[in-house]
Amino acid sequence: MPLLALLEKGAGKENAEPILFRERPEEFDFWDRYFHLNDDDKIKPYFNPTTLRRAEAGFPHSNAATIRKNTFEGKWKGAKRSITTDGENWELAENYADVFRTNVLTKSGQVARIPIVDLAVILFREETFGEADDARALEKRFREGFPQSDTDYEKLFIFQSEERDHVFAPDTVPQDYVAAIKSALVEDVKTAEAIPETAAPPISLDLSDPILLQVQQLLTFGSSGIILTGPPGTGKSYYAKRIATHLVKMPNTDIFRVQFHPSYGYEDFVEGYRPAESAVSGYQIVNKTFIDACDRARNVQPDNGLVVLIVDEINRGDPARVFGELLTYIERNYRDDAFILPFSGRRFTIPNNLVMIGTMNPYDRSVSQVDAAFVRRFDHIQVAPSRDVVESLLEAGGGFTSDQITEIGKWFDNVQKMVPFGLGHSFFADVKNLDHLKLVWRYRMRPAAELAIDLNDGVRGDVIASFEALVRRLEGTVVDV
Repeated sequence: MPLLALLEKGAGKENAEPILFRERPEEFDFWDRYFHLNDDDKIKPYFNPTTLRRAEAGFPHSNAATIRKNTFEGKWKGAKRSITTDGENWELAENYADVFRTNVLTKSGQVARIPIVDLAVILFREETFGEADDARALEKRFREGFPQSDTDYEKLFIFQSEERDHVFAPDTVPQDYVAAIKSALVEDVKTAEAIPETAAPPISLDLSDPILLQVQQLLTFGSSGIILTGPPGTGKSYYAKRIATHLVKMPNTDIFRVQFHPSYGYEDFVEGYRPAESAVSGYQIVNKTFIDACDRARNVQPDNGLVVLIVDEINRGDPARVFGELLTYIERNYRDDAFILPFSGRRFTIPNNLVMIGTMNPYDRSVSQVDAAFVRRFDHIQVAPSRDVVESLLEAGGGFTSDQITEIGKWFDNVQKMVPFGLGHSFFADVKNLDHLKLVWRYRMRPAAELAIDLNDGVRGDVIASFEALVRRLEGTVVDV
Protein backbone atom coordinates (compact mmCIF):
# COMPACT_ATOMS: atom_id res chain seq x y z
CA MET A 1 0.00 0.00 0.00
CA PRO A 2 2.82 2.50 0.69
CA LEU A 3 4.22 1.77 -2.77
CA LEU A 4 0.80 2.10 -4.44
CA ALA A 5 0.31 5.50 -2.82
CA LEU A 6 3.57 6.72 -4.40
CA LEU A 7 2.70 5.21 -7.79
CA GLU A 8 -0.69 6.93 -7.79
CA LYS A 9 1.05 10.28 -7.31
CA GLY A 10 3.22 9.59 -10.36
CA ALA A 11 6.49 8.45 -8.78
CA GLY A 12 6.63 5.41 -11.06
CA LYS A 13 6.52 7.30 -14.36
CA GLU A 14 9.62 7.19 -16.53
CA ASN A 15 11.95 10.13 -15.80
CA ALA A 16 9.62 11.23 -13.02
CA GLU A 17 10.56 14.26 -10.97
CA PRO A 18 10.47 13.97 -7.15
CA ILE A 19 6.88 14.17 -5.90
CA LEU A 20 5.51 15.92 -2.84
CA PHE A 21 4.04 13.29 -0.52
CA ARG A 22 2.93 14.08 3.02
CA GLU A 23 0.96 12.16 5.61
CA ARG A 24 -1.64 14.89 5.38
CA PRO A 25 -3.28 15.14 2.97
CA GLU A 26 -1.74 12.63 0.52
CA GLU A 27 -1.65 9.58 2.79
CA PHE A 28 -5.09 10.22 4.27
CA ASP A 29 -6.58 10.87 0.84
CA PHE A 30 -5.19 7.58 -0.45
CA TRP A 31 -6.69 5.52 2.38
CA ASP A 32 -9.99 7.43 2.31
CA ARG A 33 -10.30 6.82 -1.41
CA TYR A 34 -9.74 3.08 -1.38
CA PHE A 35 -10.07 1.63 2.12
CA HIS A 36 -12.68 3.65 4.01
CA LEU A 37 -15.78 1.61 4.92
CA ASN A 38 -18.20 4.52 5.42
CA ASP A 39 -20.20 2.62 8.02
CA ASP A 40 -20.16 5.23 10.82
CA ASP A 41 -17.45 3.41 12.77
CA LYS A 42 -15.38 6.32 14.06
CA ILE A 43 -12.85 4.17 15.93
CA LYS A 44 -11.91 1.72 13.14
CA PRO A 45 -13.17 3.28 9.90
CA TYR A 46 -10.74 1.52 7.54
CA PHE A 47 -10.13 -2.03 6.38
CA ASN A 48 -6.72 -3.45 5.59
CA PRO A 49 -6.98 -5.89 2.65
CA THR A 50 -3.60 -7.48 3.37
CA THR A 51 -4.31 -8.37 7.00
CA LEU A 52 -8.11 -8.71 6.65
CA ARG A 53 -8.66 -6.56 9.74
CA ARG A 54 -10.33 -3.28 10.51
CA ALA A 55 -7.89 -0.44 11.20
CA GLU A 56 -8.01 2.53 13.55
CA ALA A 57 -8.39 6.07 12.25
CA GLY A 58 -4.69 6.86 12.55
CA PHE A 59 -3.19 3.43 12.07
CA PRO A 60 -3.05 3.07 8.26
CA HIS A 61 -1.29 6.38 7.81
CA SER A 62 1.31 6.13 10.56
CA ASN A 63 1.99 2.48 9.77
CA ALA A 64 2.30 3.10 6.02
CA ALA A 65 4.61 6.07 6.61
CA THR A 66 6.83 3.97 8.89
CA ILE A 67 7.08 1.17 6.33
CA ARG A 68 7.83 3.62 3.53
CA LYS A 69 10.57 5.44 5.48
CA ASN A 70 12.18 2.72 7.60
CA THR A 71 11.86 -0.24 5.25
CA PHE A 72 11.37 0.80 1.62
CA GLU A 73 13.69 3.81 1.79
CA GLY A 74 16.04 3.05 4.71
CA LYS A 75 16.52 -0.70 4.67
CA TRP A 76 15.85 -1.63 1.05
CA LYS A 77 17.06 1.58 -0.65
CA GLY A 78 14.03 1.41 -2.95
CA ALA A 79 13.36 5.14 -2.71
CA LYS A 80 14.84 8.35 -1.38
CA ARG A 81 13.30 11.48 0.09
CA SER A 82 14.30 15.01 0.92
CA ILE A 83 12.72 17.37 3.42
CA THR A 84 11.51 20.73 2.10
CA THR A 85 9.50 23.59 3.53
CA ASP A 86 6.41 22.09 1.87
CA GLY A 87 6.94 18.58 3.19
CA GLU A 88 8.71 15.46 1.90
CA ASN A 89 9.80 15.01 -1.69
CA TRP A 90 9.91 11.35 -2.70
CA GLU A 91 11.67 9.70 -5.61
CA LEU A 92 11.68 5.99 -6.46
CA ALA A 93 15.02 4.32 -7.14
CA GLU A 94 15.64 3.19 -10.70
CA ASN A 95 15.53 -0.43 -9.55
CA TYR A 96 12.55 -0.03 -7.17
CA ALA A 97 10.60 -2.80 -8.91
CA ASP A 98 13.51 -5.23 -8.49
CA VAL A 99 13.81 -4.20 -4.83
CA PHE A 100 10.12 -4.79 -4.19
CA ARG A 101 10.09 -8.04 -6.16
CA THR A 102 13.07 -9.41 -4.20
CA ASN A 103 11.97 -8.35 -0.72
CA VAL A 104 8.20 -8.77 -0.92
CA LEU A 105 7.22 -11.10 -3.75
CA THR A 106 10.03 -13.67 -3.48
CA LYS A 107 9.69 -16.45 -0.91
CA SER A 108 12.02 -19.46 -0.85
CA GLY A 109 13.27 -18.58 -4.30
CA GLN A 110 9.78 -18.48 -5.85
CA VAL A 111 8.27 -15.23 -7.17
CA ALA A 112 4.53 -14.66 -6.72
CA ARG A 113 3.48 -11.58 -8.68
CA ILE A 114 0.42 -9.61 -7.60
CA PRO A 115 -2.80 -10.68 -9.42
CA ILE A 116 -3.90 -7.41 -10.96
CA VAL A 117 -7.57 -8.30 -11.43
CA ASP A 118 -8.01 -9.16 -7.74
CA LEU A 119 -6.30 -5.92 -6.70
CA ALA A 120 -8.25 -3.80 -9.16
CA VAL A 121 -11.59 -5.23 -8.00
CA ILE A 122 -10.80 -3.98 -4.47
CA LEU A 123 -9.58 -0.57 -5.59
CA PHE A 124 -12.31 0.20 -8.14
CA ARG A 125 -15.22 -1.69 -6.58
CA GLU A 126 -17.56 1.30 -6.68
CA GLU A 127 -16.75 2.50 -10.20
CA THR A 128 -18.98 1.90 -13.21
CA PHE A 129 -17.70 0.09 -16.28
CA GLY A 130 -19.24 -0.36 -19.73
CA GLU A 131 -21.23 -3.38 -20.89
CA ALA A 132 -18.45 -4.40 -23.27
CA ASP A 133 -15.71 -4.15 -20.63
CA ASP A 134 -13.90 -7.27 -19.45
CA ALA A 135 -11.02 -8.05 -17.12
CA ARG A 136 -8.66 -6.15 -19.42
CA ALA A 137 -10.62 -2.98 -18.67
CA LEU A 138 -9.71 -3.37 -15.01
CA GLU A 139 -6.04 -3.76 -15.90
CA LYS A 140 -6.23 -0.66 -18.10
CA ARG A 141 -7.89 1.31 -15.31
CA PHE A 142 -5.14 0.28 -12.91
CA ARG A 143 -2.37 1.20 -15.36
CA GLU A 144 -3.93 4.65 -15.79
CA GLY A 145 -4.38 5.21 -12.06
CA PHE A 146 -0.99 3.83 -11.00
CA PRO A 147 1.33 4.58 -13.93
CA GLN A 148 4.69 2.86 -14.29
CA SER A 149 6.82 1.51 -17.11
CA ASP A 150 5.86 -1.74 -18.82
CA THR A 151 9.08 -3.34 -17.56
CA ASP A 152 8.43 -2.46 -13.93
CA TYR A 153 4.77 -3.42 -14.23
CA GLU A 154 5.63 -6.87 -15.56
CA LYS A 155 8.06 -7.45 -12.69
CA LEU A 156 5.42 -6.82 -10.03
CA PHE A 157 2.00 -7.70 -11.46
CA ILE A 158 0.42 -10.52 -13.40
CA PHE A 159 -2.75 -10.42 -15.46
CA GLN A 160 -5.00 -13.49 -15.62
CA SER A 161 -8.17 -13.10 -17.64
CA GLU A 162 -11.54 -14.02 -16.15
CA GLU A 163 -15.05 -14.30 -17.51
CA ARG A 164 -16.88 -10.98 -17.42
CA ASP A 165 -19.65 -12.24 -15.13
CA HIS A 166 -16.98 -13.31 -12.61
CA VAL A 167 -15.77 -9.73 -12.35
CA PHE A 168 -18.67 -7.39 -13.06
CA ALA A 169 -22.24 -7.30 -11.76
CA PRO A 170 -25.11 -5.71 -13.71
CA ASP A 171 -26.52 -2.40 -12.53
CA THR A 172 -29.81 -4.12 -11.72
CA VAL A 173 -28.17 -6.18 -8.96
CA PRO A 174 -27.79 -4.13 -5.76
CA GLN A 175 -24.38 -4.53 -4.13
CA ASP A 176 -23.56 -3.82 -0.52
CA TYR A 177 -19.79 -3.41 -0.72
CA VAL A 178 -19.41 -2.57 2.94
CA ALA A 179 -21.25 -5.72 4.02
CA ALA A 180 -19.22 -7.86 1.61
CA ILE A 181 -15.92 -6.47 2.87
CA LYS A 182 -16.92 -6.71 6.53
CA SER A 183 -17.90 -10.36 6.07
CA ALA A 184 -14.36 -11.14 4.92
CA LEU A 185 -12.62 -9.34 7.78
CA VAL A 186 -11.13 -11.31 10.66
CA GLU A 187 -12.25 -10.38 14.14
CA ASP A 188 -9.91 -10.86 17.04
CA VAL A 189 -11.22 -14.02 18.74
CA LYS A 190 -9.39 -13.39 22.00
CA THR A 191 -12.18 -13.11 24.56
CA ALA A 192 -10.40 -11.86 27.66
CA GLU A 193 -10.39 -8.14 28.30
CA ALA A 194 -7.22 -8.64 30.35
CA ILE A 195 -5.23 -11.59 31.58
CA PRO A 196 -5.53 -11.84 35.39
CA GLU A 197 -2.39 -11.36 37.45
CA THR A 198 -2.49 -14.99 38.52
CA ALA A 199 -2.03 -16.18 34.95
CA ALA A 200 1.32 -16.74 33.26
CA PRO A 201 2.84 -13.65 31.63
CA PRO A 202 1.40 -13.26 28.12
CA ILE A 203 3.68 -13.87 25.15
CA SER A 204 3.12 -11.08 22.67
CA LEU A 205 2.15 -11.73 19.07
CA ASP A 206 1.42 -8.92 16.65
CA LEU A 207 -2.25 -8.84 15.65
CA SER A 208 -1.20 -8.47 12.02
CA ASP A 209 1.01 -11.57 12.13
CA PRO A 210 0.04 -13.60 9.03
CA ILE A 211 0.01 -16.98 10.79
CA LEU A 212 -2.23 -15.66 13.59
CA LEU A 213 -4.54 -14.11 10.99
CA GLN A 214 -4.87 -17.41 9.15
CA VAL A 215 -5.64 -19.23 12.41
CA GLN A 216 -8.31 -16.71 13.36
CA GLN A 217 -9.83 -16.86 9.88
CA LEU A 218 -10.09 -20.64 10.09
CA LEU A 219 -11.61 -20.46 13.57
CA THR A 220 -14.16 -17.95 12.28
CA PHE A 221 -15.07 -20.33 9.46
CA GLY A 222 -15.37 -23.26 11.87
CA SER A 223 -12.17 -25.30 11.89
CA SER A 224 -12.00 -28.79 13.38
CA GLY A 225 -8.28 -28.41 14.01
CA ILE A 226 -5.24 -26.63 12.61
CA ILE A 227 -1.83 -28.07 11.78
CA LEU A 228 1.20 -25.83 11.34
CA THR A 229 3.31 -27.61 8.77
CA GLY A 230 6.82 -26.94 7.50
CA PRO A 231 10.50 -27.91 7.65
CA PRO A 232 12.50 -27.84 10.89
CA GLY A 233 13.53 -24.46 12.23
CA THR A 234 10.59 -22.44 10.94
CA GLY A 235 9.08 -21.80 14.37
CA LYS A 236 6.05 -24.09 14.27
CA SER A 237 6.15 -24.84 18.01
CA TYR A 238 6.96 -21.19 18.69
CA TYR A 239 3.82 -20.14 16.81
CA ALA A 240 1.64 -22.81 18.39
CA LYS A 241 2.53 -21.65 21.91
CA ARG A 242 2.14 -17.97 21.17
CA ILE A 243 -1.11 -18.36 19.24
CA ALA A 244 -2.52 -20.46 22.07
CA THR A 245 -1.50 -17.81 24.61
CA HIS A 246 -3.24 -15.17 22.50
CA LEU A 247 -6.47 -17.14 22.16
CA VAL A 248 -7.13 -18.22 25.74
CA LYS A 249 -8.04 -16.27 28.87
CA MET A 250 -5.91 -18.16 31.38
CA PRO A 251 -2.73 -19.65 29.87
CA ASN A 252 -1.96 -21.57 33.07
CA THR A 253 -5.20 -23.54 32.94
CA ASP A 254 -6.50 -23.23 29.36
CA ILE A 255 -3.52 -24.55 27.38
CA PHE A 256 -2.71 -28.27 27.24
CA ARG A 257 0.28 -29.74 25.43
CA VAL A 258 1.46 -33.19 24.38
CA GLN A 259 4.02 -34.57 21.94
CA PHE A 260 3.31 -37.62 19.80
CA HIS A 261 5.87 -40.35 19.10
CA PRO A 262 5.68 -43.82 17.49
CA SER A 263 4.82 -45.63 20.75
CA TYR A 264 2.18 -43.08 21.79
CA GLY A 265 -1.35 -44.54 21.95
CA TYR A 266 -5.00 -43.96 22.86
CA GLU A 267 -4.30 -44.93 26.47
CA ASP A 268 -1.70 -42.13 26.64
CA PHE A 269 -3.87 -39.49 25.00
CA VAL A 270 -7.53 -40.12 25.92
CA GLU A 271 -7.97 -42.55 28.83
CA GLY A 272 -6.10 -45.56 30.14
CA TYR A 273 -5.28 -47.81 33.11
CA ARG A 274 -2.85 -47.18 35.92
CA PRO A 275 -2.10 -49.18 39.11
CA ALA A 276 -4.41 -48.48 42.07
CA GLU A 277 -4.30 -50.35 45.36
CA SER A 278 -7.94 -49.49 46.10
CA ALA A 279 -9.24 -51.12 42.91
CA VAL A 280 -10.29 -54.79 42.95
CA SER A 281 -8.36 -55.47 39.74
CA GLY A 282 -5.38 -53.49 40.92
CA TYR A 283 -5.92 -50.92 38.14
CA GLN A 284 -8.20 -47.95 37.61
CA ILE A 285 -9.18 -45.96 34.52
CA VAL A 286 -7.79 -42.44 34.49
CA ASN A 287 -8.35 -39.44 32.24
CA LYS A 288 -5.50 -38.35 30.04
CA THR A 289 -4.68 -35.02 28.39
CA PHE A 290 -7.45 -34.97 25.78
CA ILE A 291 -10.26 -35.62 28.27
CA ASP A 292 -8.75 -33.12 30.72
CA ALA A 293 -8.73 -30.47 27.96
CA CYS A 294 -12.36 -31.24 27.05
CA ASP A 295 -13.47 -31.03 30.68
CA ARG A 296 -11.74 -27.68 31.08
CA ALA A 297 -13.37 -26.40 27.87
CA ARG A 298 -16.81 -27.32 29.19
CA ASN A 299 -16.11 -25.41 32.40
CA VAL A 300 -15.19 -22.17 30.61
CA GLN A 301 -17.85 -22.42 27.90
CA PRO A 302 -20.38 -20.11 29.64
CA ASP A 303 -17.81 -17.31 29.38
CA ASN A 304 -17.30 -17.98 25.65
CA GLY A 305 -13.65 -18.77 26.31
CA LEU A 306 -11.40 -21.07 24.32
CA VAL A 307 -9.20 -23.94 25.44
CA VAL A 308 -6.25 -24.94 23.24
CA LEU A 309 -4.70 -28.38 22.97
CA ILE A 310 -1.27 -28.29 21.31
CA VAL A 311 0.01 -31.52 19.77
CA ASP A 312 3.67 -31.28 18.77
CA GLU A 313 4.96 -33.71 16.12
CA ILE A 314 1.38 -34.73 15.42
CA ASN A 315 2.39 -36.88 12.43
CA ARG A 316 4.84 -39.01 14.44
CA GLY A 317 2.05 -40.98 16.06
CA ASP A 318 -0.28 -43.49 14.40
CA PRO A 319 -3.57 -41.52 14.02
CA ALA A 320 -5.82 -44.58 14.21
CA ARG A 321 -4.06 -45.81 17.33
CA VAL A 322 -3.91 -42.44 19.11
CA PHE A 323 -7.32 -40.96 18.21
CA GLY A 324 -9.50 -44.03 17.77
CA GLU A 325 -13.15 -42.95 17.47
CA LEU A 326 -12.12 -39.34 18.09
CA LEU A 327 -11.18 -39.05 14.43
CA THR A 328 -14.89 -38.72 13.75
CA TYR A 329 -15.93 -36.60 16.71
CA ILE A 330 -13.19 -33.98 16.50
CA GLU A 331 -14.83 -32.82 13.27
CA ARG A 332 -16.73 -29.57 13.67
CA ASN A 333 -20.03 -31.09 12.53
CA TYR A 334 -19.83 -33.77 15.24
CA ARG A 335 -18.85 -31.59 18.18
CA ASP A 336 -21.22 -31.98 21.13
CA ASP A 337 -22.49 -35.31 19.69
CA ALA A 338 -22.32 -38.02 22.37
CA PHE A 339 -20.31 -41.24 21.96
CA ILE A 340 -19.10 -44.01 24.30
CA LEU A 341 -15.53 -44.09 25.58
CA PRO A 342 -14.30 -47.68 25.14
CA PHE A 343 -12.36 -48.07 28.41
CA SER A 344 -14.71 -46.42 30.90
CA GLY A 345 -17.92 -46.98 28.93
CA ARG A 346 -19.20 -43.48 29.77
CA ARG A 347 -20.90 -41.08 27.40
CA PHE A 348 -18.65 -38.28 26.23
CA THR A 349 -18.77 -35.21 23.98
CA ILE A 350 -16.11 -32.92 22.53
CA PRO A 351 -17.03 -29.26 23.16
CA ASN A 352 -17.05 -26.66 20.40
CA ASN A 353 -14.65 -24.33 22.18
CA LEU A 354 -11.77 -26.82 22.21
CA VAL A 355 -9.17 -25.74 19.64
CA MET A 356 -6.58 -28.26 18.47
CA ILE A 357 -3.29 -26.95 17.08
CA GLY A 358 -0.73 -29.44 15.80
CA THR A 359 2.78 -29.08 14.43
CA MET A 360 4.14 -31.31 11.70
CA ASN A 361 7.27 -31.72 9.62
CA PRO A 362 5.90 -33.40 6.46
CA TYR A 363 9.41 -34.01 5.15
CA ASP A 364 10.54 -36.20 8.05
CA ARG A 365 11.65 -39.38 6.30
CA SER A 366 11.46 -41.38 9.53
CA VAL A 367 7.67 -40.96 9.52
CA SER A 368 5.43 -43.05 7.30
CA GLN A 369 2.76 -41.49 5.09
CA VAL A 370 0.16 -39.69 7.22
CA ASP A 371 -3.30 -41.25 7.17
CA ALA A 372 -5.52 -39.48 4.59
CA ALA A 373 -8.56 -39.60 6.89
CA PHE A 374 -6.52 -37.83 9.53
CA VAL A 375 -5.18 -35.17 7.14
CA ARG A 376 -8.56 -34.10 5.79
CA ARG A 377 -9.95 -33.43 9.27
CA PHE A 378 -7.45 -30.63 9.85
CA ASP A 379 -6.73 -27.34 8.16
CA HIS A 380 -3.07 -26.95 7.23
CA ILE A 381 -1.07 -23.71 7.43
CA GLN A 382 2.34 -23.68 5.81
CA VAL A 383 5.09 -22.13 7.96
CA ALA A 384 7.89 -21.56 5.47
CA PRO A 385 11.45 -20.28 5.91
CA SER A 386 11.30 -16.48 6.01
CA ARG A 387 14.03 -14.04 5.08
CA ASP A 388 12.04 -11.28 6.80
CA VAL A 389 12.20 -13.18 10.10
CA VAL A 390 15.93 -13.77 9.70
CA GLU A 391 16.58 -10.07 9.15
CA SER A 392 14.31 -9.09 12.04
CA LEU A 393 16.16 -11.46 14.38
CA LEU A 394 19.52 -10.08 13.29
CA GLU A 395 18.31 -6.50 13.73
CA ALA A 396 17.17 -7.34 17.25
CA GLY A 397 20.60 -8.84 18.00
CA GLY A 398 22.24 -5.51 17.22
CA GLY A 399 25.57 -6.99 16.11
CA PHE A 400 25.29 -6.45 12.35
CA THR A 401 25.04 -3.42 10.10
CA SER A 402 22.03 -3.03 7.79
CA ASP A 403 24.22 -3.95 4.79
CA GLN A 404 25.45 -7.10 6.54
CA ILE A 405 21.88 -8.09 7.43
CA THR A 406 20.86 -7.66 3.79
CA GLU A 407 23.84 -9.79 2.73
CA ILE A 408 22.87 -12.57 5.16
CA GLY A 409 19.26 -12.33 3.96
CA LYS A 410 20.38 -12.82 0.34
CA TRP A 411 22.46 -15.84 1.35
CA PHE A 412 19.50 -17.30 3.25
CA ASP A 413 17.29 -16.97 0.16
CA ASN A 414 19.92 -18.68 -2.02
CA VAL A 415 20.30 -21.56 0.43
CA GLN A 416 16.57 -22.32 0.12
CA LYS A 417 17.21 -23.24 -3.52
CA MET A 418 19.99 -25.67 -2.61
CA VAL A 419 18.62 -27.40 0.50
CA PRO A 420 15.59 -29.64 -0.09
CA PHE A 421 12.51 -28.26 1.71
CA GLY A 422 14.56 -25.26 2.89
CA LEU A 423 16.49 -24.22 5.97
CA GLY A 424 14.53 -22.68 8.85
CA HIS A 425 14.91 -19.13 10.10
CA SER A 426 14.82 -19.95 13.81
CA PHE A 427 18.51 -20.91 13.65
CA PHE A 428 19.21 -17.16 13.74
CA ALA A 429 17.32 -16.53 16.99
CA ASP A 430 20.48 -16.42 19.14
CA VAL A 431 22.86 -14.89 16.60
CA LYS A 432 24.27 -11.64 18.01
CA ASN A 433 27.42 -11.23 15.91
CA LEU A 434 29.58 -12.90 13.30
CA ASP A 435 31.22 -15.27 15.80
CA HIS A 436 27.77 -16.48 16.87
CA LEU A 437 26.81 -16.95 13.23
CA LYS A 438 29.86 -19.14 12.62
CA LEU A 439 29.05 -21.29 15.67
CA VAL A 440 25.38 -21.68 14.72
CA TRP A 441 26.41 -22.63 11.19
CA ARG A 442 28.93 -25.23 12.32
CA TYR A 443 26.86 -26.97 14.99
CA ARG A 444 23.25 -26.40 13.90
CA MET A 445 22.64 -25.18 10.35
CA ARG A 446 25.29 -27.20 8.54
CA PRO A 447 24.28 -30.57 10.10
CA ALA A 448 20.62 -29.83 9.29
CA ALA A 449 21.50 -28.90 5.70
CA GLU A 450 23.68 -31.98 5.22
CA LEU A 451 20.93 -34.24 6.55
CA ALA A 452 18.45 -32.73 4.08
CA ILE A 453 20.89 -32.91 1.18
CA ASP A 454 21.82 -36.49 2.08
CA LEU A 455 24.20 -38.06 -0.45
CA ASN A 456 24.41 -35.23 -2.98
CA ASP A 457 28.05 -34.28 -2.42
CA GLY A 458 27.99 -31.61 -5.12
CA VAL A 459 25.17 -29.64 -3.52
CA ARG A 460 26.71 -30.18 -0.07
CA GLY A 461 29.91 -28.56 -1.29
CA ASP A 462 27.99 -25.68 -2.84
CA VAL A 463 26.17 -24.94 0.43
CA ILE A 464 29.38 -25.03 2.46
CA ALA A 465 31.18 -22.84 -0.07
CA SER A 466 28.32 -20.35 -0.10
CA PHE A 467 28.55 -19.86 3.67
CA GLU A 468 32.32 -19.47 3.56
CA ALA A 469 31.91 -16.83 0.86
CA LEU A 470 29.28 -15.08 3.00
CA VAL A 471 31.68 -14.92 5.95
CA ARG A 472 34.40 -13.42 3.75
CA ARG A 473 31.99 -10.75 2.53
CA LEU A 474 30.89 -9.97 6.07
CA GLU A 475 34.48 -9.71 7.21
CA GLY A 476 35.24 -7.41 4.32
CA THR A 477 37.93 -9.63 2.83
CA VAL A 478 36.15 -9.75 -0.52
CA VAL A 479 35.14 -6.65 -2.45
CA ASP A 480 32.52 -7.19 -5.11
CA VAL A 481 33.41 -5.56 -8.43
